[in-house]
Amino acid sequence: MTTKTLELNNIEQKIFWILASLIGVVVAFYLYSVLSLTLAVVDRNSMNVAARSIANNGAMLEAEYLSQTNSITLAYAQRLGFSEVNAKFAGEPLASAATAVMSPAKISMAR
Repeated sequence: MTTKTLELNNIEQKIFWILASLIGVVVAFYLYSVLSLTLAVVDRNSMNVAARSIANNGAMLEAEYLSQTNSITLAYAQRLGFSEVNAKFAGEPLASAATAVMSPAKISMAR
């Protein structure tokens, strides 16, 4: 009974190791891609949760602002010390407007 042994020539060994290393590189790239995609999905979900939280907080603040705006009346503003100003804008002729000193206009913040 004779036993045959596999004898690889030098070129066959090189081809084997090149193919084995190529398969190893492909598997490593695949694992890296799966890991990076998984982390990207987790980050995106956490950003969506944060964005929803900020949007809800903004909506609550806007509702509070609208309720505060509706509760302010002219009488309430006058009790706080605001007064309504009747601004009078007097127009002067063009000839004397260049030499006249203009007074600043007053604008009322009360409703």
